[in-house]
Amino acid sequence: MAAGRPKKLREAGLNITSMMDMFTIVLVFLLKNFEAEGNLLTQADNLKLPNSVSKKTVKEISLTVVVDNEQVLVDSKPIVATSEVLASETVLINPMKETFDKLREMELKAALLTGKDTDEEEGGKVIIQIDKNIPYDVMYKVMATAGASGYSNISFAVIQKLAE
Repeated sequence: MAAGRPKKLREAGLNITSMMDMFTIVLVFLLKNFEAEGNLLTQADNLKLPNSVSKKTVKEISLTVVVDNEQVLVDSKPIVATSEVLASETVLINPMKETFDKLREMELKAALLTGKDTDEEEGGKVIIQIDKNIPYDVMYKVMATAGASGYSNISFAVIQKLAE
């Protein structure tokens, strides 16, 4: 009688070794292709940034200046009206210069405390978001004021346009 009856059936277990191998390969592939860049700054709502085909990207942001039709903002704080900048006879804008000087001094103190190189020739980093319809004189005065305060590494925020 024992020969005619089948042996006790065991449930077959699920072999997940090959599935784990597949997920590991997919994970490594995704990590290799992951791009850690992205938008380092957010575009101000009321700006129309110019287009550019440049491939250069900014690695870090130190200071952000926004120039729109109404006012000039430094790190989201209103400093001076754009109309005042345009009407000014001098190249350096005093309220902006004072703000830039304070911020640059704080950056240099923080660099000393952390032990970073405080080479004055390297200059501070600033990104300028400027509406593409703002007159050249305003842009020039903002850049000159930033440069006079030690922010000589100036970049402009643009919308990246694919080369045709």
